[in-house]
Amino acid sequence: MLRNVAIASARRGPGYTYGPVRAALALVIVIVALPAAALADAPEGGHREWSPARSSPCDRPQRGPLVYHWPVKPFDRQHPVRGFFGDPRTVALGESELGETTPLTPGSYTFHNGIDISAPTGTAVYPVVSGRAGIGYADEVIVVTGDGRTFQYFHIRPTIARGQQVIAGKTVIGYVLPGWLHVHLSEIDGFRVHNPLDPGHLEPYRDHTIPVVHRVEATGPTGAAIEETRLHGLVRLAADASDMPPLPVPGAWFGFPVTPATIAWKLSRAHGRVVVPWRTAVDFRRTEPPNGDFWQTYAAGTFQNFPVFGRHYFSHRAGRYIFELSRTPLDTRRLANGAYVLTVRAGDVCGNRGTLRVPLRIHNVG
Repeated sequence: MLRNVAIASARRGPGYTYGPVRAALALVIVIVALPAAALADAPEGGHREWSPARSSPCDRPQRGPLVYHWPVKPFDRQHPVRGFFGDPRTVALGESELGETTPLTPGSYTFHNGIDISAPTGTAVYPVVSGRAGIGYADEVIVVTGDGRTFQYFHIRPTIARGQQVIAGKTVIGYVLPGWLHVHLSEIDGFRVHNPLDPGHLEPYRDHTIPVVHRVEATGPTGAAIEETRLHGLVRLAADASDMPPLPVPGAWFGFPVTPATIAWKLSRAHGRVVVPWRTAVDFRRTEPPNGDFWQTYAAGTFQNFPVFGRHYFSHRAGRYIFELSRTPLDTRRLANGAYVLTVRAGDVCGNRGTLRVPLRIHNVG
């Protein structure tokens, strides 16, 4: 019973909406916009550092019991991935304007529970691990393996029968449907979704891109922005960060960002004394939170690539990924007034890290 619940929940993971939300998207106006630049100068007074992985687990071939290869040919060669595990999947309804997403905005806000592997229409898709196949939604094939895992393949035209035994790399389970230009792959280990890009799972996978922390945002209890030089009272800190796919994605999705796998932060006095030690705000390296925790992971203003706001579909608009650094506000009244440095670090599954250091000043009166 629990397995069925886990699989049913995971089915929502690709972030494509159904029912009322899908119906609401029937009338949309397409707006074309250029993608935002992947890299930008550090904020005023900030300092950015790049740390490529020196001994990455991704660069060492894995041979563990959970290793599998790509679901499209060639199986032993890395393919472009345009959607990462943990990416936000957002559909803002009502009268929402571009960029207006909050916990109160009606719509659908979920975590992407797999990866989107680029593939042309009609590409044959194979199981990554042998098992017994089933058909979920009309464009979904489910394969339950003998080692307690379940794999889901979305956006394909199934070619198998329910209950059929399928063989990794040999049985064609479906073909990529027109318009999708990718196959979505999810891995469920026992009762939880697992990141296919976690070393020791999908092979080969190499990544030498470095995530970027673009900026830091500070807001008060009402959501109003607070100047970073005059922090006071209760403050919510958030970081705008992104990564880029390790291989260029062909077609319309070329150059669009994905989410980092980890976000961590610390707070120090300007002279170096740490007052808040390193804390991990986000960790998608292995699994992800339930969708109910979306707005405790992502901050207001987050939206996906090619987003929908109200009745507008913003084609070629790059997403924005803003991460809550803490589930509870920082109480600056517990800290002395003066100068501080906030350090935010974004990482990927292969160990590459980008860091941003931003000067802050706490100024409580009375």
